[in-house]
Amino acid sequence: MIIPEKIYKLRLTSTEINVYQYLCSKANKEGECFPSQTTIAKAVNMHRSTVNQAIKRLQDKNLLIIMRRKRDNGGTSSNLYRIEVM
Repeated sequence: MIIPEKIYKLRLTSTEINVYQYLCSKANKEGECFPSQTTIAKAVNMHRSTVNQAIKRLQDKNLLIIMRRKRDNGGTSSNLYRIEVM
């Protein structure tokens, strides 16, 4: 997924941009991906809690929709992230 140029005009932090870019790089044609926060943190070389905060801020800025996922046995799975194209 190509990152829209408008994203750089939104006054995002470098952390938010890094996380957003990573999610865009993993998104399918529908703009969806489901890496774990640990996977994202390792990929962007940040602590998991920092990634979690950035994801929440991206959601607050309407750049992401987060959908909680469950496994068939009722356990938790990684979130599904839908990138909102502006």
